[in-house]
Amino acid sequence: MKLLDAIDSLNIWKRGDKRAPHKPLLLLYALAKCADDPEAKLEFSLIEDDIHELLNEFWKIRPNKHHVNDPFWRLRGDKIWQVEAKGKIRQTSSGGAFVADLKKYNAVGFFSPHIVQEIRSNPDVVQRAAQKLLDEHFSESLHRSILESVGLSYETVSSEKSPGKIRRDPKFRENVLHAYGYSCAVCGFNLRVKTLPVGLEAAHIKWHQYGGPDTESNGLALCATHHKLLDSGVLTLSEDYRIVLSKWVNSPDDSDSFVEKHQKREIKLPRNKEHLPGMDYVRWHRKEVFKEPEIAF
Repeated sequence: MKLLDAIDSLNIWKRGDKRAPHKPLLLLYALAKCADDPEAKLEFSLIEDDIHELLNEFWKIRPNKHHVNDPFWRLRGDKIWQVEAKGKIRQTSSGGAFVADLKKYNAVGFFSPHIVQEIRSNPDVVQRAAQKLLDEHFSESLHRSILESVGLSYETVSSEKSPGKIRRDPKFRENVLHAYGYSCAVCGFNLRVKTLPVGLEAAHIKWHQYGGPDTESNGLALCATHHKLLDSGVLTLSEDYRIVLSKWVNSPDDSDSFVEKHQKREIKLPRNKEHLPGMDYVRWHRKEVFKEPEIAF
């Protein structure tokens, strides 16, 4: 199976529209590590902490370990990954692998020979695969940060066209900015060059990768900073349209003023009530993106 085809058919845990970015993040990490040496073998014990931190950064924060053993072991079923160990790896009742065994027997994961050969004969497939994983599983505002975290070049990867990329409604940005009066719903930023707004973006509340529509009720007009905070799970909304911040937010220089300025303050709302943020989209964001718990006063 070709690498891009395998990514299209990745067997990812699904329950409705819940997120499970474990395999995509592990694959992005592996692609970066194997770009120069496709035959490189990644020892579980040495990469566990790295994947755990990626999941903390781009999914949910867990002080205890994320189950990195699951994607590392289960990726074998996707026909592109193999695992070798110096002893027998016991499997759990659900088909996973025990962390203790992966460590005890120095388990290593690596791309299957046909994928190695494909990368050697066509190195550009690494960038195309990375872009495809990003397009299918992560909000666009996070792409640069994810690539920098795993060690891939944003400029190189973003120049690749991803086959089957989900297309957005080209009117989404204009419709959302118009609904919010061309100003950031959080801070009111509305800088323009002549008549054109700059630094202002239309953010999806429920990501389009998980079925979020290109409608005003699923959009927020946000400056680039607050868009990134929304997609990073640092900021979300309450059901009465107030700003909610994660307790993990940290600004060593001036943390108190940032929190006091934003937490529990109502966002600027669109005049048309039909364009108010949809509660189904807000609830999805709080469950699947927001880094719980919120700051408590």
